[in-house]
Amino acid sequence: MNTTLLLILDKRRIKKGDLYPICLLLNHKNTKLYINLKDNVAKDFWDQKNQKVLSNAKVFPNVGWVNNHIQGKKTDATRLIAFLDETGELAQLSPIELKRRIQNKSTRASFYKYLDSLVAQFNKHGKQGNAQVYQGTKSFLENYVPGKKDLFFDDINYKLLKSIELHYLSKGNNLNGLSHYFRTIRAIWNRAIKEGIVRNEGYPFKEYKIKQIKTHKTALRKVDHNKILTLSLTEDTLSWHTRNMYFFSFYCQGMNFADIAKLKVKNIQAGRLFYTRSKIGKEISIRITDKINEILNHYIKNKQSDEYIFPVITDEYRQVSQIKDFRDSANHALKRWANKLELDPTLSFNTARHSWATIGKDLNLPMAVISEGLGHNDIRTTQIYLDSFESNVIDGANELITS
Repeated sequence: MNTTLLLILDKRRIKKGDLYPICLLLNHKNTKLYINLKDNVAKDFWDQKNQKVLSNAKVFPNVGWVNNHIQGKKTDATRLIAFLDETGELAQLSPIELKRRIQNKSTRASFYKYLDSLVAQFNKHGKQGNAQVYQGTKSFLENYVPGKKDLFFDDINYKLLKSIELHYLSKGNNLNGLSHYFRTIRAIWNRAIKEGIVRNEGYPFKEYKIKQIKTHKTALRKVDHNKILTLSLTEDTLSWHTRNMYFFSFYCQGMNFADIAKLKVKNIQAGRLFYTRSKIGKEISIRITDKINEILNHYIKNKQSDEYIFPVITDEYRQVSQIKDFRDSANHALKRWANKLELDPTLSFNTARHSWATIGKDLNLPMAVISEGLGHNDIRTTQIYLDSFESNVIDGANELITS
């Protein structure tokens, strides 16, 4: 990348009081351009070597704030240039066009290329689930905005979003499916604004409001769980593993399937399970009850510390697809049981989490502990309530619910 940035004083222009503008000196394609940062200082109080205002500059009431401000502008511009270089756009921009982009005066940035860069970042840092969500959103847009090899941020406006909404719903889809994709698009927009990729004047979600309908939360009571427990299943079959993992989820406060699949023997320590919840990055600790231990004993015998407990992941490089394939097959098995046992037809692994919360509510456990489980419109509210309790309180609640 032959593009450089430097914080300097623009000594071509002297201001009142013998002050000079602090600027970013942009050098792109052998052309130098100045970007005025709207702060002025005397040349005797400017440290060019360290590109900052000297601490004894009297023109500013807070020199530290000014230095943070100008360094932040340089950091934002450097990040933008790196992104444009990575996507191949930098080579296509003239010096004037690049200056306008740095000054945040354009929304003519490629949405697809920015999305691709985020997918690459997620994959690099092992967040394949996020990568799949973002890649799926790109496929969704390519389907509902056909004929465009590239999509720019300023293409995504109220009119386009409304058009997509009408087209999507006309196919018999519901609002919640649309909400999933639009929330991802909104997240990409918000991140691009924060990173200085685009300006917020073109932000479409000021006018367009994402709609969602409250969904039915499947939950089974103990009598329904007993029906599943009494099914006659052959050991070491998919159905047998599915039942074990479903009840393992229920006994472990509704642990989600991906986290179960990623558990290793080393996650068991001193009678507790310690793991990081993938969705929010929170450290979770669960006391191993007799029912949890009974399931674990089927799987951990003769296994080493770094081996997976459950037979889902066999190839680290195919971890994401293996989790998805196993979960899909397991959910199909659960739905077969639902039909056979006349249970809720939407039975799935998510039911274990909802059931844990609902049974807790039926037992009149404190709402602050249960907080409606996944019944909250916003899962973060649930987590905030649970955070305020010591682990022994949650352990006690878990024993009551799963006994």
